[in-house]
Amino acid sequence: MDKSTSRLISANSSLFLDTLRLSAALVVAIFHAYIMWFPEKDSTTTPLFNISHAAVVIFFVLSGYVIAYTTTINNRGSLQYAQARLSRLYSVVIPALLITALTELIVSYTNSDLHAMYSRGASLPRYLLSGSFLNEIWFFSAAPPMNSPLWSLSYEFWYYIIFGLWFFRSTGWKSTAFLLLACLVAGPKILLMMPIWLVGFAAYRLPKPNISTKTSWLLVFVALSVTIATVVYVPIFPRPIGTPPLFFANQFITDWVNGLFFAIALWFLPLSKHIVPSGNWVTSFRKVADLTFPIYVLHNPLLILSRVVLGYEKNNLVHMWQNLAVVLIASAIIGVFLEKQRPLWSKSFGMLLGLKDKLRRAYA
Repeated sequence: MDKSTSRLISANSSLFLDTLRLSAALVVAIFHAYIMWFPEKDSTTTPLFNISHAAVVIFFVLSGYVIAYTTTINNRGSLQYAQARLSRLYSVVIPALLITALTELIVSYTNSDLHAMYSRGASLPRYLLSGSFLNEIWFFSAAPPMNSPLWSLSYEFWYYIIFGLWFFRSTGWKSTAFLLLACLVAGPKILLMMPIWLVGFAAYRLPKPNISTKTSWLLVFVALSVTIATVVYVPIFPRPIGTPPLFFANQFITDWVNGLFFAIALWFLPLSKHIVPSGNWVTSFRKVADLTFPIYVLHNPLLILSRVVLGYEKNNLVHMWQNLAVVLIASAIIGVFLEKQRPLWSKSFGMLLGLKDKLRRAYA
């Protein structure tokens, strides 16, 4: 039997992963809503802030795990890898930037005080940098203030690039040169957080312990409980996030610890030798979980827009939840539409990458 066929993600494990990624996105959305309606609670030392940032760490680990799975089970080469990654990112990021820009325009004309809270000088460079995933290289932190969650997508992009250049490398100095160049462009912040992504990759690729499925699930939840404990009780080190020069990578050592324990939980996750058909409700839930990405990149600008359209009552928890519910529904609806457009993005990148490959071969 092919080794890869013994490492399939079972229906239960897939459901577990979907639950984690959807929960992480909702935690981030709730946190951003909370600090908008309760601005005096906006502190990098609060438990809610730590949990929200840990949710992004979970995304990084999950990303490494999923890439390990796809490159093991369905490795179709470097061009298909690049096509899949780029279409996945751009099919959501470009619409998110357009929605953020539209929100900024509306807010600037309707609520100058609210706009001033999110103004950091010229906006256009921030959109261009975010659209090219250069907003977090080296000591930049230049995502549009109305959509700060975009910071993590720059990290993700460069992990895909660096991993792809390593995984699909060929013999000769050019492969090594391109890999080093990518690391040089990404810079220290992104590289400091990359071990978190890599432990997710290792969680899938390392040999599984020879234990029963029941014991595996027990250890998964033990490791997950330890992860929660580290998020809540391990001190922030070396410093809280948000300030120069490392910004969102400031507490990289704490993030390493949290990421490691979460990766251990994924390492214990049972895999399967056979594809087991999922039930209808599992399939339906997976479609909901597929909206994680749109929820993550759209909720912040839509929350700000909701303050203009639906009104704003500071320190009103009920009003906060009402606005958040509307925003989550709107994000889901937009996400369904964007998912239907994804094949067009995939086709476009396929044509572009295929053309580049033909030119490269012609002049090689």
